[in-house]
Amino acid sequence: MNAARDTAVATTPAGHLPLGEILRLSGKISELDISRVIVSQREGKLRFGEAAQKMGLVTWKDVELALARQFDYPYVQDPESGFSPLLVSACDPFGARADIIRGLRSELSLRWFAERGKALTVISPREDCGSSIIAANLAIAFAQLGESTLLIDADLRNPTQHEIFGIGNGDGLSSVLAGRSQIASSLNAVAGFDHLAVLCAGIIPPNPHELLCTVNFAYLIETAPPGFDVVIVDAPPMLDYPDAQMISARTRAVLLSARRHKTSLADLEHCKTQLAPTGCALLGVVIND
Repeated sequence: MNAARDTAVATTPAGHLPLGEILRLSGKISELDISRVIVSQREGKLRFGEAAQKMGLVTWKDVELALARQFDYPYVQDPESGFSPLLVSACDPFGARADIIRGLRSELSLRWFAERGKALTVISPREDCGSSIIAANLAIAFAQLGESTLLIDADLRNPTQHEIFGIGNGDGLSSVLAGRSQIASSLNAVAGFDHLAVLCAGIIPPNPHELLCTVNFAYLIETAPPGFDVVIVDAPPMLDYPDAQMISARTRAVLLSARRHKTSLADLEHCKTQLAPTGCALLGVVIND
């Protein structure tokens, strides 16, 4: 498995350590500071993090990061991490948009992943409707839940997951389907997110649709779930290319991503019509601003 670039992420399991010790190990405070904070904490009847912040020793961001480590909840703190800022599940996990992603995760867990299947295709009718970002944020959200998650960039036309995560796009799905590489060596580990692996698209091939129609792709989707709890597939726009129809048939479930004031109802209906022969479940439509 390839390793993504290092980044400042709240990841190291530290549930057995007190908050002060986590802050000390991260270089934010000293042993002497811990003693001072404990005194202030007792006098003011405050939590340790509140007392340390009130004393000017740490910022609230420092406390959030320490708490995330204490509860084994990974997220990105470093703005130079290479992650797209649109990855709100990783970069802004306490914001309103991340809450929306968590709500979507809950719906999908109850309606699909809990009993019916482990693979899901995320598509949009046309380009620039946010499907790739939705797929990436969902993958992060499931990984934060402790679910072993595989994100596959099956957009062999205009792949973006390697850019979203700031990782390389060497051997990927196209090479695996062409039999030029093995999936195990083509997976990318995402620094700090131990439960997440990304299979990038790889080299853009001259025959994307044919590759996605091969038995190799069907085999990949069928055999990936035993090693993962959740498999999310990012597909190209459904009304622009024929690829998404085949991808959806393999995963047996679809989440549509639409753009407010851009995606027409006619396009959504057209997608529904194209999905009908696949027999897959249309789980819902996400409206992006």
